[in-house]
Amino acid sequence: MTSAIDLSQDKLDSKTAFASGPVQLNSFASFLESFPLQGEQLYRTVFDRHAEMIQTQKARFAVANLEKILTATFEVSAVSGFDRMSLRDLSRQTGMSMGAIYSCISKKEDIALMVADIVRLSSELTQQHAMRASSIWESFEQSIRYHLYASTLLQPWYFFLYFETRSLSQMQQEESKQMEWDAIDSFERLILAGVDAGEFHTNDPRMVANTIVVLLEDWYLKPWKTKSLEINDEGRYELQLNEVESKINNYNQSIIELVRKLLAKG
Repeated sequence: MTSAIDLSQDKLDSKTAFASGPVQLNSFASFLESFPLQGEQLYRTVFDRHAEMIQTQKARFAVANLEKILTATFEVSAVSGFDRMSLRDLSRQTGMSMGAIYSCISKKEDIALMVADIVRLSSELTQQHAMRASSIWESFEQSIRYHLYASTLLQPWYFFLYFETRSLSQMQQEESKQMEWDAIDSFERLILAGVDAGEFHTNDPRMVANTIVVLLEDWYLKPWKTKSLEINDEGRYELQLNEVESKINNYNQSIIELVRKLLAKG
C-alpha cells in the first residue's frame, strides 16, 4: 500500500526552510521535507505577503479561510472559468458567509494576484536552488527536477495562472508573462555557459531553452497524463507518493535525455 503525502505539516519560513534543504534533490520525498509552500504555511505565506488587502488581521481565521477560498476557486474556475465565477459562487462552494469572504478578499481579482505571487515565489525558489549546484549540468538537472516537484505540489496554482492571466491588470499580465521569459532566460544562460565551457554545442540556445520550458509547462497543464490520484476516506483526492515519484522520475529522465541530445557535441 502506498503512503499518501502529508500536506498539512507546518513549515519554517521560506528562507529558513529553503536554506536547510539539500543541495541535490533526488526524490519528491526529500523535496517535501524542505519546500516551504505547502500545508498551512502556504496559506500563512499568502496572508503575510498580502496583509494590506486582507481586512481581518486575525491570522488563524484568515489562513483557514484563505485555504477554503483558494481551493474553491480552483474547483469552480476549472468548471465554469474564473471570469464567470462570482464571490457568491465562492460562498456557496466554501459554505462561508459573504462577510467571511469579504474579510479576506474585496474582489475576486485579489485571488489572481495571490496565486501569481505564490507561483512567482516558487519560481524564485527553483532558480535559487539551481544556483547552489556545483556544475553547469547539475544546475540544469536540479532546476528541471525542482520545477517538476514544485509544479506537482502546486499544480492547481500553476494551472490557474497559465489560463487565467487575462484576469489580471495589463501590468500584472506582463509580470506574469515575464515569469515564463525569466525561465527561458535562465535555461539559455546555462546553455551559453555550457557552450563557452566546451560542454555543450547548439546553434540555437534560445530554441533549446524554450523547448525545456514548454515541456515543463506540459507537466502541470495536462496532469491526467502523469498524476496518480486516489480518493481518501473524506472524499478528497490524495497524491500517492510512490506512484507520483515514479512518474516524475520518468518524465524528468525524458527531458534530460532530450536535452542531452539537443546539446550534444559532434
